[in-house]
Amino acid sequence: MVDCEESDVPFFFKLCSDHLSVEAIPRKALAINIEGMRNNSIREHEVIMWTPHFVVLKNSTGQEITLRRDGRMVVRKANTEQVARDAATNVMRLALKEFER
Repeated sequence: MVDCEESDVPFFFKLCSDHLSVEAIPRKALAINIEGMRNNSIREHEVIMWTPHFVVLKNSTGQEITLRRDGRMVVRKANTEQVARDAATNVMRLALKEFER
C-alpha cells in the first residue's frame, strides 16, 4: 500500500489481487453523488455501466475506473502504476467538482 499526498485528494494505493488493477482509497471520507452520473458523464469519461452503488467509467486513454459512493476506485487497464494514479486523481477531481454531495 502506498500513501500519496501530492494531489488535492490524497489516496492510499494498493495493487489488487489480480496484479493488473490498482485500488485507490481516499484518506478522508467522501460522498459522491452516483445518481447524478446516471445521465451525465464526467468530462472526458464515458459511462460504461451505472448501478445505484457504483459507476464504471472509461477515460480517453482506455483505462476503466470503477467509482463507488465513498470515493474508492479500482483502475483497470493501466500499463503502469503512475498511469493508474493519474487516472484516479483525475476522476476524483472531476467527480468532487461536479458530483460531490
